[in-house]
Amino acid sequence: MTSDQRKRALQLVARPPRGSKLAKAKKYGVDLTLLVENLALTPTERAKKLSSGAKALQELRRAGERHRSKK
Repeated sequence: MTSDQRKRALQLVARPPRGSKLAKAKKYGVDLTLLVENLALTPTERAKKLSSGAKALQELRRAGERHRSKK
């Protein structure tokens, strides 16, 4: 994503067209800037980010299991 494309995307999510799905998502509480930030990443960067998040979740689950087994 070029800097101009990123700028346009951020403007769009800041002021989405009335009645659009973006406007509905924003009203619902979706942080649309996160979508723009993820689209700015390469597919490889997105995959690494996803993998890192999955590993963190797995560690959290294990910690919860250890905590519950101590009771």
